[in-house]
Amino acid sequence: MIEKIVNELGNRVKFIKTLNSQKINQITAVDSIGVHVETESSREKYKRGERPSSSEEISHNFIFQGWEEFISKRIVTAKDFIKVRGRSSFIMSYFAELPFVEVSSIENKTAIKLKEYKTDDLPSEQYHKVKTFLDEVVDGKYDPKTLSNQVDGNLYRIKTRGRQDARLLGFVNEFNEINKSQFEDYKDVEDKDDFIKRIIINQGYFRVALICLDLLRNLPQRDKKIALEELGMLIVRNSRGENLMVESVAKERTHNLLMWLQSTNLIDNNWNPTENYFDTLQNKEQVMSSHLREKLIKIMNQYLPSKREPFGGHQLGPFVRNEVTAEINNLPFIDPSEYMVTGSVGQGNWASVPWIAIMNRKITVSTQRGYYIVYLFSEDMQNVYLTLAQGVTETSKEEMLRIKSQIRESISSSSKVKIDDHIRLGESKKARDYALSTAAYIHYAADHMPVETVIVNDLQEMIHIYENYISMNEGVGYDNEQLQGEKQVVKENPNTYLPSKDIINHIYSYIKSKGFYYPKEEVINLFLSLRTKPFVILSGISGTGKTKMVQWFAESLGATEKNGQFTLIPVRPDWSDGSDLLGYVDIKGDFKEGPLTRAIRAAEEHPELPYFVLLDEMNLARVEYYFSDILSVMESRRWEDGKVVSSTLLSEEVAKAEVTLPNNLYVIGTVNMDETTHPFSKKVLDRANTIEFNRVELDNLSFLHDLDDVDPLVIGQSQLASRYLHLKDLYKVDTEIIEKATSELVRINKSLQLINAHIGYRVRDEICFYLAYNKDGDLMTFEEAFDHCILQKILPRLSGSDSRIDQLLRELYLLFTNTEFQEDEESQFDEQSAIYPKSARKVIEMLRRLQADGFTSFWIS
Repeated sequence: MIEKIVNELGNRVKFIKTLNSQKINQITAVDSIGVHVETESSREKYKRGERPSSSEEISHNFIFQGWEEFISKRIVTAKDFIKVRGRSSFIMSYFAELPFVEVSSIENKTAIKLKEYKTDDLPSEQYHKVKTFLDEVVDGKYDPKTLSNQVDGNLYRIKTRGRQDARLLGFVNEFNEINKSQFEDYKDVEDKDDFIKRIIINQGYFRVALICLDLLRNLPQRDKKIALEELGMLIVRNSRGENLMVESVAKERTHNLLMWLQSTNLIDNNWNPTENYFDTLQNKEQVMSSHLREKLIKIMNQYLPSKREPFGGHQLGPFVRNEVTAEINNLPFIDPSEYMVTGSVGQGNWASVPWIAIMNRKITVSTQRGYYIVYLFSEDMQNVYLTLAQGVTETSKEEMLRIKSQIRESISSSSKVKIDDHIRLGESKKARDYALSTAAYIHYAADHMPVETVIVNDLQEMIHIYENYISMNEGVGYDNEQLQGEKQVVKENPNTYLPSKDIINHIYSYIKSKGFYYPKEEVINLFLSLRTKPFVILSGISGTGKTKMVQWFAESLGATEKNGQFTLIPVRPDWSDGSDLLGYVDIKGDFKEGPLTRAIRAAEEHPELPYFVLLDEMNLARVEYYFSDILSVMESRRWEDGKVVSSTLLSEEVAKAEVTLPNNLYVIGTVNMDETTHPFSKKVLDRANTIEFNRVELDNLSFLHDLDDVDPLVIGQSQLASRYLHLKDLYKVDTEIIEKATSELVRINKSLQLINAHIGYRVRDEICFYLAYNKDGDLMTFEEAFDHCILQKILPRLSGSDSRIDQLLRELYLLFTNTEFQEDEESQFDEQSAIYPKSARKVIEMLRRLQADGFTSFWIS
């Protein structure tokens, strides 16, 4: 039925311009067979007598063949069309008129793609129930943030769906905090339906549905509903953006959507829009008549020659400040009452990086602060970037990185907007500062500038991203009077900000350049383990490079013994309490600082940098004896005023100044498991990720080759800092990962109960955090990451000598591989088919040890 929308398009559009050449195709008629299209070329051939008609007919079947090719790939260029080759330019331009198709580009080639939405963009509850919920919040009956404490059962389900739709309307943000100003306006208005109507009329999927219903005016209600259901299954993904909406959800959400539109008088009883919402032609013509591309190219062509001329009175200044900004203000989606557009080529002297900024007046009217959209030109004028960036004058580095991260998280994975740090503006300090402040961007090369429609559509998409972030985070506004006459001073930002993947690639390359070989997966694992909790144990046989791994890991991030960010503490066998580590009060009453306390003091002085402490051969003494106080304080970490704090480790009376555990201190212990060492208690194992380093590849001689030197990068603490301390912190942003992990852990726990080794809440929470950081960085699959968690958080706790441990290991093997353990399994074990191959391999090893020695444990000894 969705094809009806495509078919009806021909009855409503009279002129279609090809996306690249801008040639006009006039639709002169539509009949039962197809669409009659007239072009300048066909008219000329008709006049010369070379054609029997001035138009040619493109059959509906031909168009639908192109449609099938398009939706099978979802984003296509002309070369992707096989069945409609020869008319692909018309087909692409025709589909681009649909409200759920947008013009894009692939490798500098014009493309069209399906817009994508999420189920949260469609109402999840009936309209009257949502209004009731809003009224209940206004009356103080419910607080969206503490709803779980107020209702339960089926009522909780209804109210949470109402809360979700309140979030859709902007009444509630992602953290379930209310938008006070919007609620105040809603409370005072008499016509609540009209208030909601004004919110949804131009909102994402609602607008698409209205335009589609406008196209389907002549169809019966049943067909309209089916068409919208099919549309939902085509362009709507689930809340995590992974799978397309299933039929049952599409039926429910589409029904709710139609009821919302009818209740707000946007459609009538026959589900026809009460106004003509199919304004695609009008908007397209306005876009086509714009000349933004031309003006951007003029700046890039003329800027470098202009810089060799006097700055004062140069014509390029008013061109950028007036003509270019007027061009943007004239675009149909830019409301000058809401947006301020300004441009600059410098103040008194030519700027190294000229810019054109588009600022929402609610957020800022100055490029010195706040966040805004800005075109940034590279110093060599070979590139221009459409960015969502921040003013850096009065924004601290940590705040800038926090906002940058939030903006990136708000952007759909289906967007063409890039959210990495690969923007290259030049080598000047100003260019580097602008690049650092950029949260998202679209890149245009001077010699491959896309067509006007792509440039304008890209700007419109960036506006949508900007406004979406504003609605999620009621940004700090700035008093206009405070902005007058202020001098712009850009703060120095010495730390490098990189996405997780880029950090790991850097660490891996750095370690490799030192002549040490570790698989990248081990680097990923150590990185994720440290983010999950700042205490990690590296175990394994002597000589596998555990100490060097930690040293090079820290050094790659700018932490060395020389600058005090890396501290090596050899553990002595005679340590029986924490005094050798933390310090003690001598006979004179003076506090003698221990090596760990010195590292803590240094970390407290520079909270923006990570500090690493390596406890070498940690289990030469009993860990519980000298490390128990630190473990207990580590568990006391909590949020206070947006910062992570801990309980007191050393009191002011003892140490002359109170000592706590700073959030930027990371403790890594190396352990050798042999007859000279002590085993770990469950208290220690529960509180750490235990990573095994037993891999030895004597034939890897890469260290003998000439390897390229890799310089360390100074990485800020924000790149390693834990975002989650409690499970509710993660629940706010990703319930799916919690549910998926918990489901697996419940299965495993049933077997672990056999020997009372089942895991508790702490282990569950830390496994969920590990999986969340992995997902955020797109580093490993869920199964690969969960395999590491089992190996590091669950299996180290297992040991025994009776039949119960044998039964447990066999049950775990079945869970990890979906096959029964056989006595010759080691030779037949297929890692490719196992769900969790690393854990399965370890279970085989433990079972072999049980059979051979009558006792088994995780540890090799």
